[in-house]
Amino acid sequence: MNAVKATWRNGQVVLDSPAEWPEGRRLVVAEETSGEIPFMTEADQRDDPQSVQEWMDELRAIPPLPMSAEQEAEMLAWRQWARDFNVEAVRRQMQEGMP
Repeated sequence: MNAVKATWRNGQVVLDSPAEWPEGRRLVVAEETSGEIPFMTEADQRDDPQSVQEWMDELRAIPPLPMSAEQEAEMLAWRQWARDFNVEAVRRQMQEGMP
């Protein structure tokens, strides 16, 4: 695929440089994004009950990852292993003290 950069101006695609394409060639035009993830600022973070409920509803609306019964069992076994590991580590710290 031969790609060239372009800019959207007044409802038209304006190429940054000439393209060597045959007449009648079909094109795919995609928007270039910065790749930056927009994070919330402190001003965006609200803690009133309605905002918290909206946030919880948005999280609940995310569909679960599809996984087989085998994958789910493996994930649950790993969670149990991690839980046991952490409990044992804390128990050891309480008995022996922090290093």
